[in-house]
Amino acid sequence: MASFIRSTMALAWSPLKSTVFAAVSRPATSLPATASPATSTLCNAVRHMSYKLKTNSAAKKRFVALPSGKFKHWRSGKRHINTGMDRGRLNKAGIASFATPRQSKHLRRLMPYA
Repeated sequence: MASFIRSTMALAWSPLKSTVFAAVSRPATSLPATASPATSTLCNAVRHMSYKLKTNSAAKKRFVALPSGKFKHWRSGKRHINTGMDRGRLNKAGIASFATPRQSKHLRRLMPYA
């Protein structure tokens, strides 16, 4: 533990690092008279950044957005235990289907960039 503290202290006090720390963590009194900490360029850049919306992982795995605005999904029931099913039912399970208008409204919120 002591060696870890010594190594971090050596890194913190190296001449190269001290100039970087001084530039980043300077007191507010060293700023020009016209600029305040609240109006510095770094604060303005952070203030004007917008939040990136996250796509729901479950929705993006199950649905595909089409150019028309509809969402396509695949029907369930074709993965396993198919020996007792008739062929027509299995073939219909392989066909893609589309989301209802109500589901589409919800999916637009879940996948904002689709």
